[in-house]
Amino acid sequence: MRKFFLPFCGITTIFILIYLFLQKPQGFVSIKSDSFILNDSSFYPITLNYIVRLQANENDVWPCPASEYINQKGHLYTSKDSCLIQLESDMLLIKQLGFNTVRIVGIGEVNVDKDHKGSLSFRASYGNDKDSTFILTHSEKNYTSYFNAIEEMLLIIDKVGLKVIFLTRLSADFKTTENHLMRLAKRFKNNKTIMAFDIFNEPLYFDPIERPKKEAYHLAKSWTNLIKMYAPNHLSTIGLEGIREVFEWDPNILPVDFISYHPYEYEPEQVRNEIYWYGKYTKKPWIIGETAIPANNDSITYEEQRLFAKKTLEQAHNCGASGYSWWQYKDVDWGKYHASFMGIVNWEGETQVKKAPIPIQGTVKPVAQAFKEFDSSAKKGECLCLNNYYNYSESKVFRLKGKLVDNNNKPIQGGVILAWNEWWSHSYHTITKHDGSFELLGSYPFYHWMASATEYSMVRGDINPDTAEVVTGIPEINLSELQIKPLDFIN
Repeated sequence: MRKFFLPFCGITTIFILIYLFLQKPQGFVSIKSDSFILNDSSFYPITLNYIVRLQANENDVWPCPASEYINQKGHLYTSKDSCLIQLESDMLLIKQLGFNTVRIVGIGEVNVDKDHKGSLSFRASYGNDKDSTFILTHSEKNYTSYFNAIEEMLLIIDKVGLKVIFLTRLSADFKTTENHLMRLAKRFKNNKTIMAFDIFNEPLYFDPIERPKKEAYHLAKSWTNLIKMYAPNHLSTIGLEGIREVFEWDPNILPVDFISYHPYEYEPEQVRNEIYWYGKYTKKPWIIGETAIPANNDSITYEEQRLFAKKTLEQAHNCGASGYSWWQYKDVDWGKYHASFMGIVNWEGETQVKKAPIPIQGTVKPVAQAFKEFDSSAKKGECLCLNNYYNYSESKVFRLKGKLVDNNNKPIQGGVILAWNEWWSHSYHTITKHDGSFELLGSYPFYHWMASATEYSMVRGDINPDTAEVVTGIPEINLSELQIKPLDFIN
């Protein structure tokens, strides 16, 4: 028996060692079966976006809550100690409101100087008097100061008991940003506070070049490979605006660990409708990385904001999301109503926080209750397909019809059709039905269109609305069958 037992023990040992090697150490967030895992238990990130800036003096650089969070000119606190105390108080409030993760925005988004071969820098305020630029490229001293500031921020967040999704900035045009990502990953590879690196934010808006899907795939692959090589215990994600990213930064071809979607309510029920599409057609783990509606309890009531959070939390959970993130911590003054009042904390009065060194300027809005009451372990309900799924705005001025098929003329369900006005300034989109057909309605004539589906190529064209035929009282152009092909470069 012994001659059989010893080899068996050896093989068993090898498998155990391989298993242990593949397991992430305790304290790091991993993914298993489309769910996040932390310390062998399920982890559902309930995340709040939070902006961190930098302050400096002649000798040091440190993290500080964004000055936009204070209802006055400039920062409320500017010294290192006061900034760190304010940051800790904010994080304690966030934790007590039911969030378990923060997506850190600002401090990780280094500036890329396109006129100087992609030279990298960061900006820091000297009190409230001036800002200064610190060049990172070829400056070990500035890199050390910068990374030390990030380290101090992470220590505070870890002390409070939150995880971090860390937004950084990459450029497809400059290798300097890849080198920066490598250094960032190496420096913080053992930091268990970081759950994931968010390596590119909303390419639809912030990548100015129209890229073939193959190019977007290879860019994302090179970036994620850096994280796998230099920070193998951290996850990677890319923040996509939503459905319209399918034409270039197609979610299912991006080799990241999970997708972060950023849907906003530009049309009635757009967010819940987009979430339905994410759940039906996204083939890898995904979260809501940003969403919100503004509320100042005047134009939009606090109750409307709370109900929006409740309904979209439930829809995301029911449709298979692995997490949810709200934009953002506090109201700001960015000149537009839509952008300024999305915070869960307003500027009125102050809030005492248990164990916090100082009170918080502002009052928590009722929307926070939606996050406290949400139970990610609850049984999933129905992923709702709402009545206006195919026509958010219910427009009836102009119609574009057709059918989307593959190279074998089989219908493609869930494809996306997008069309613009004459000047490319406004657009509408719709989704193809089970038979591949689509009917895109808009409030103005269409002149330009494009069509694609996830893991397929893209086709586009121009039309003359003057040639439209009036059908059931609406000018209509029929594009007939549009053929797209499966992508051949995905591995």
